[in-house]
Amino acid sequence: MTIGEKIKKFRTAHELSQKQLAIMSGMSEPAIRNYELGNRTPNAKQINKISGALGISPFALSNPDIESYLGVMHSLFALEDMYGVHIDEIDGIMCLRLDKHNRSFHEFFDRFTEWKSESDKLRNEEITRDEYDAWRYSYPRIEVERQKQARSELREKKKSERRE
Repeated sequence: MTIGEKIKKFRTAHELSQKQLAIMSGMSEPAIRNYELGNRTPNAKQINKISGALGISPFALSNPDIESYLGVMHSLFALEDMYGVHIDEIDGIMCLRLDKHNRSFHEFFDRFTEWKSESDKLRNEEITRDEYDAWRYSYPRIEVERQKQARSELREKKKSERRE
């Protein structure tokens, strides 16, 4: 979600017009409109003014900043809003869970399953840390290549079985 889309989301949630938000934030209506349309991107000072007018944290509008705990928290809040990722506690351990009723559940479940599989391989020393990092940092390229290789091997196996 872009900063402009976030501004619009919070503005409409507060039942404000662009003009009302502009007045409350000490900005012009065209500026708010251009941010929402994605024609311009507000700087940190402008984000602070808009978020102050909306009564929300600037982190809620900004692009994710995972260099700080607050940025990570707001990234997690965005995942909750967009993909139905929720926090839970299981046996005293904090964990994230996927909402089965969210439209993104199956896609996320498949991606998380891939991640867990690679993480398990690292934990079980089936792959090295470098191999794990190569998988993570090139995701989904390596996963796609593996799937292609598996399909190719399956085709070769079927051809071999037909010849026999």
